[in-house]
Amino acid sequence: MLPMAGVPDEILQIYNFRNHEETLDSIMAKLLYKEYIEQNLYTIQPQNSSVDLSSPASWFPEARKMKRKLVLHVGPTNSGKTYNSLQELAKSKSGYYAGPLRLLAREIYERFNQQGIRCNLITGEEVVPSIDEVGKVSDISSGTIEMIPLHKPMDTCVIDEIQMIADDRRGSAWTGAVLGVQAKVIHMCGEQSAVPLIKKLANITGDELEIKTYERLGKLTVAQKELHSLKKLAKGDCVIAFSKRKILELKCEIEKMTKFRVGVIYGALPPEIRSKEANGFNSGQYDILVASDAVGMGLNLKIKRVVFFTTTKFNGSETVPLTASATKQIAGRAGRFSAGKGQSEGFVTALKAKDLRHVRKMMAEPNQDLVKACIWPTNKIWMLYMSKFPQGTSFYEILSQFAHETADVKMSDFFVTELDERFDILKLFLKKDLFKKTMIEDQLTLSLAPINIRMASKLIVDTAFDFFETISKCETKTIFDFHFLHTKLLEQEPRKSTTAEETVERLRLLEENHKLVLIFLWLSQRWPTLFVDKESATDVKTLIEKRISEELINLRQTMKKTRRRR
Repeated sequence: MLPMAGVPDEILQIYNFRNHEETLDSIMAKLLYKEYIEQNLYTIQPQNSSVDLSSPASWFPEARKMKRKLVLHVGPTNSGKTYNSLQELAKSKSGYYAGPLRLLAREIYERFNQQGIRCNLITGEEVVPSIDEVGKVSDISSGTIEMIPLHKPMDTCVIDEIQMIADDRRGSAWTGAVLGVQAKVIHMCGEQSAVPLIKKLANITGDELEIKTYERLGKLTVAQKELHSLKKLAKGDCVIAFSKRKILELKCEIEKMTKFRVGVIYGALPPEIRSKEANGFNSGQYDILVASDAVGMGLNLKIKRVVFFTTTKFNGSETVPLTASATKQIAGRAGRFSAGKGQSEGFVTALKAKDLRHVRKMMAEPNQDLVKACIWPTNKIWMLYMSKFPQGTSFYEILSQFAHETADVKMSDFFVTELDERFDILKLFLKKDLFKKTMIEDQLTLSLAPINIRMASKLIVDTAFDFFETISKCETKTIFDFHFLHTKLLEQEPRKSTTAEETVERLRLLEENHKLVLIFLWLSQRWPTLFVDKESATDVKTLIEKRISEELINLRQTMKKTRRRR
């Protein structure tokens, strides 16, 4: 019998198995269920059966047995809604903070532990338990929304950025949390636009709903006139752009034209480096920040003025104008409230007149109400659905059938998640008939892996296939067995004499390696007996982050030399 993905010791502790026997019972039950499913896969003939999408709330029977209280905290950025929710979690005996980013999860984890509130960290890539002197793991955790333990009863759950429930790629994690988490009280934080949809979901589940509305803490003023030139930037400004290349170009340009020191934040940067750059800006090490919309969520930044370099963004298929919601979320980062200094006024402007007009228009527009919540069937439902197909059917074929069956299904309150990214991953299993050698439930798990194939480099795609092949062959490997690491790049010190273009290329290679290390760690959480020596992988991750920091410093020094030569 092929081994299923295991569970690391840390998760066993966090999920409160009381003793060795209970752990063994759970493992045996899963193995027997797996054997039963395999037999079904081999013996049951295809039937005309589709997934019932009419009542997603019924996918979570344990939550339906409870009388839960939903508290919806809505308001603009910098209104204190998340802060108040976290205060409730801090007073609870058990609970979970569910955030959209690893960065946010770690921020809450560190904040709670600094306050003397024992808190675990749970993300797709790592689990860090907080254990007391007698060996008991804390019942409070901070983690990403995808890792929320829906099977575990708790007192309080905080679900941040609730408007993401309507996102067509990740929204199903928010919907699953709202419908399925077994918490006595669920605090949801986000935009006013989520109110009608959450009301509908509360009506469906029968849960009590309380809505709390917040106002911004501090004034936000939109400028009457555009900035026109980067030379007019001031200390405390945050310049917004939407591509890594443009962000790095702007950093170089500002440091050439002015005496300002410039920090950068963009999506491809590891969360740890984003946090470091944010701290550098907050402490005064940097005068200016150039950032993407990554500043829109989390990252408590002391921004005095947000300056839009552009108000259009590539969405994966085309360049589109920023929505009212996105504009407000980014602009709202100016003039952040702090417990020490209280309210502070924030300012918003743009470099060009046309962009400032768009900002003013979007700031005046109400956010569009969310209409439907994104859904993705639970693993149990998938296992039942997959059992209807004959042995040897790939999950790519099964998902294609699911997409065909649900294409014309009309739902008033829900919609099925975007499947393109899942199909892109599953196409890798068609190569060398890998699906024939890979358990169907493993294909299901891997379809959710954090890999954007369309945006990925050849190295990432090829290494992802190697990762999948390792699972199909049940081989045990360390991170060094995959040969994707740029070891020479990791060993060397940054060369001070290089050009900005060479430094940017080294940054790209380091970020690419970091992404692959994160995928390895994600896999090691699910297949710990196959992807081993997680400690070394974590050390490599830390080393890459150090090298990225060094290259960002090198880029700054290169610009200084260029400026002196002029």
